[in-house]
Amino acid sequence: MRRIPAVLIAVLLSVSVLSQNCVRPEVVTPKDSQSQIYAAASFLANKCGTPIPVPFPIVVDDVQQKNLDLCTIAITKSECPFVSYPFACVLIYVDKPLDDVPWYLNFQEVFIKNKI
Repeated sequence: MRRIPAVLIAVLLSVSVLSQNCVRPEVVTPKDSQSQIYAAASFLANKCGTPIPVPFPIVVDDVQQKNLDLCTIAITKSECPFVSYPFACVLIYVDKPLDDVPWYLNFQEVFIKNKI
């Protein structure tokens, strides 16, 4: 009978340790996402000497970290005049993180120069 609690404890410890190694996609809260997008937009607006374009992307749900990063990088790499947001910002509304950008895909042409 003593052996059952010891085995049970060992199993529970193993499960708790193994569950710590599960990879969970990194997500960012709507408030933090909005703040990061605003910071990138503010940077480019100041650089270009223009106001932040409206409508501003509104975040209402958690955003995949990678997709948010692609959006903010695309904003900061955009050229003046800053009149609209890069296509990469559509990714903030996608639940799944974007896979790696293929080497043959021109990030500038696809995600930055195309505007929404």
